[in-house]
Amino acid sequence: MKKLAAFTFFMLLLAGCGTAEQAKQGEQTEQTNQTDQVQTEDGTFVGQADSHTIEVKINNEPVSLNIVGDYEGDIDQLKDGQKVKVTYKKAEKGQLELKKIESGK
Repeated sequence: MKKLAAFTFFMLLLAGCGTAEQAKQGEQTEQTNQTDQVQTEDGTFVGQADSHTIEVKINNEPVSLNIVGDYEGDIDQLKDGQKVKVTYKKAEKGQLELKKIESGK
């Protein structure tokens, strides 16, 4: 009887460990999916903050977008206050990376 109780205890203990590991893996997958999502929004071009950052107002909120090497568009042709459509993705550390910018017309 003691062996059965000990066996049951250890099985429950091991089952709990497996669940914690699986939950941790699920969280990592969820974080990866959030950083891989590309979003497209309409906004208003505010200007270029520095050589690698632009600011766009999206839903009346200023948003800073990092200019990465593989973006599409010509930022130099945009004017402050111009309507634009921006495509960006959220990087691992939460930064927003510009993928494409075009005039909203």
